[in-house]
Amino acid sequence: MNTLIAIVTLLIAGAFQASLPTMWWLGGLRLELLPSLVVYGALTLHRGGALLLALCAGFIQDSLSAAPFGTTALIYGIAAVVMTGVREAFDRELAWVQIGAGALMAAAASAAACIVLGFSVGAVFKILLIAAMSGIITPVIFFVVDYARLLARTS
Repeated sequence: MNTLIAIVTLLIAGAFQASLPTMWWLGGLRLELLPSLVVYGALTLHRGGALLLALCAGFIQDSLSAAPFGTTALIYGIAAVVMTGVREAFDRELAWVQIGAGALMAAAASAAACIVLGFSVGAVFKILLIAAMSGIITPVIFFVVDYARLLARTS
């Protein structure tokens, strides 16, 4: 049931992310919600559920971006497996852990896309901005999904 709630949340977040306008004052960046959901899954779900969530999020992200299809899914999948292996070392309730993990996940996915498509000075700046925005939004995603899971358990 937890994996089902996470995947439904993932689909809603993907649809919401696709409908958000770009921030023209930041070079056309868009707020990314999917890296935060992958981090949530990796720090909360069992390894199989986290990997399934990461692959689904990666394929949704790839379908919304200019990166080659499967690149982000591969990065999210590897990161989810690594995070589920070391999650006992982290306290998922700490905001700085959530922010750091969300920023690293977004930076890894953006860097992988830039490796395939090519780096530039502007790309490095955009990677840092995307990582910062994803890191900031991650505690909000954790709160919303935890609240949804709580509501699902009580009803």
